[in-house]
Amino acid sequence: MDLTSIKKLNRSRIYQLVYQKEKISKPEISSQLKISLPTVSQCVNELIQLGLVTSEGFFESNGGRKAAIITCNRNIKVALGVDIQREAIRIVAINIYGEILHSEKHDISFENNDLYCARVGNLIISFFISLEIPRDALLGVGISIQGLVDNAGTHITFGPILGTEGFSAESIGKYISIADTPILVHDTEASASYALWQHPQIKDALFLVLNRNLGGAVIINGQIHRGISRPSGLIAHMTLIPNGKLCYCGKKGCTESYCSARSLVEGFDEDFQTFFQLLRSGDEQHHQRWLEYLSYLSQALYNYQILMNTEIILSGELSQYLIPEDIEILTQYVMNRMGIFQEYPKFTINKTTQAAPGAALPFIIKFLQEYMQDEKIYPNDTNFSI
Repeated sequence: MDLTSIKKLNRSRIYQLVYQKEKISKPEISSQLKISLPTVSQCVNELIQLGLVTSEGFFESNGGRKAAIITCNRNIKVALGVDIQREAIRIVAINIYGEILHSEKHDISFENNDLYCARVGNLIISFFISLEIPRDALLGVGISIQGLVDNAGTHITFGPILGTEGFSAESIGKYISIADTPILVHDTEASASYALWQHPQIKDALFLVLNRNLGGAVIINGQIHRGISRPSGLIAHMTLIPNGKLCYCGKKGCTESYCSARSLVEGFDEDFQTFFQLLRSGDEQHHQRWLEYLSYLSQALYNYQILMNTEIILSGELSQYLIPEDIEILTQYVMNRMGIFQEYPKFTINKTTQAAPGAALPFIIKFLQEYMQDEKIYPNDTNFSI
């Protein structure tokens, strides 16, 4: 390895360590990385010139000279995430730690046409201007949307729920003059990505979103698993009841028709809040409907669990109403189906489903990989990947 490569490697390792520790001194860097203090000082000065780190204040003295505090410039770059929903959009800005700096919600109904794209594009531009940061600080724009997205993140391949089929990154990107063409991300995958970023201890799991429509993403070895040509985790369209209810996809008996949040109130004049108020008040009819729903859900989770055997993360609208007793019932239902495989499924409730910041994460990760020596290191010494 030549001198230039060694220098670059040292600088990357130092930046990576400062990013992970958030606050650290030059002597600590030297000690932990086994790099000479003069070399550390030179590399830190270069990182300061690049704007990646700063030197602010001093640590308390242990008897000798106070050591300067080296810290990461958290807001040197930002990425924007946009979550397109049926009746609204949410726009967020995140920094290189994935922290949400600012968020806005706008009531605007989705339409798969140029006028809608222009309106959303203008809202994104106005949002960025309000941040009052340099244009070159913007890494990119990620858009979360319902519908299957091709692996390149360029267009929707299947999207009957919102009528998004044919919607493309280019069609909306031409109205976002502040950035290059955005990327599209399946909304469930975006939510799972941000949950994984916030909880990096997750290794293998099914991330199940119990919204009006069912969504799923599979996490393997700390990474969102993608198939050859589409996202994985499409549990909504696994057959649950052969020749059962008609699904919006055109098939019969899909899990979507029995386990989506919509299926719980379909045919009844009530919303989720009313359903759960009556359920918790002891209404027998609602209790029986809930048990039937949990029974169907347990069958779907058994089918998944017998194949994958991972943690199960329940998220989405219904997760807001779940109580420990519900999880106990669901666990028992799954166990009753396991037969000889008497393994208790591990359930985790994630009540903060956030697709918008998850859509922005790929740009943050790409930036960090550019300046770090190890492509699989990010906060808390945990793996990440794009």
